[in-house]
Amino acid sequence: MIIILKKQVKNFLKKIKMNFRLFDIIETEKFQFVRIHKNGNISIEKCIKNNFKKEDIYYTNHLSKKVRFCIIRDPYERFLSGLKWDLWLNKVNIKDVDIKTLLTANEHHLRNSWIGHIKHSTSQIPYLFNIQCSHYIDISDLNLFLKMHFGKSEHENKSPLNGPKDIEKYINKNEVMKYLHLDYYVYDRIKKSPFLWEWQHGKIF
Repeated sequence: MIIILKKQVKNFLKKIKMNFRLFDIIETEKFQFVRIHKNGNISIEKCIKNNFKKEDIYYTNHLSKKVRFCIIRDPYERFLSGLKWDLWLNKVNIKDVDIKTLLTANEHHLRNSWIGHIKHSTSQIPYLFNIQCSHYIDISDLNLFLKMHFGKSEHENKSPLNGPKDIEKYINKNEVMKYLHLDYYVYDRIKKSPFLWEWQHGKIF
């Protein structure tokens, strides 16, 4: 599936000059978890830390033959969540932001993650494009996934309580959807693929 998607998006990614992000992985003896910002990372990491010893948890960018999974999210919901977070984090008013610059963001380097420079509203394609997971979990199923695999859900809504309100009235959704159309193509293909985890499939590790 990923090979087919690569061929279909290659020319588009070149056109918009989007850099491919190096993958960021948390590994245990049982699995590899691929982190995608604004897709429930904190919830997964809490469960991992509560179920594995510190010395048995590794942060790496090397692939192994273990079960590998990541969380996927509706692209527009993720865009809004990432934008709200960045506005709150940097104490910026949505009225002062040129939304068009967010739709051409050229930032997907692991180096930026190390120094804390992450644009959380940017496309999730480079995260998915670089790596083949054995399982993809939609964020809507995250609570159930965590309860089945870790015995408890640590899923929390980390959106700032005092963050910007009603930002959608300052956003042209149609323009954003044009930017996200490829994200939706990849997202929808994964949702229809046999790699999408559903509770009926049982535990994967």
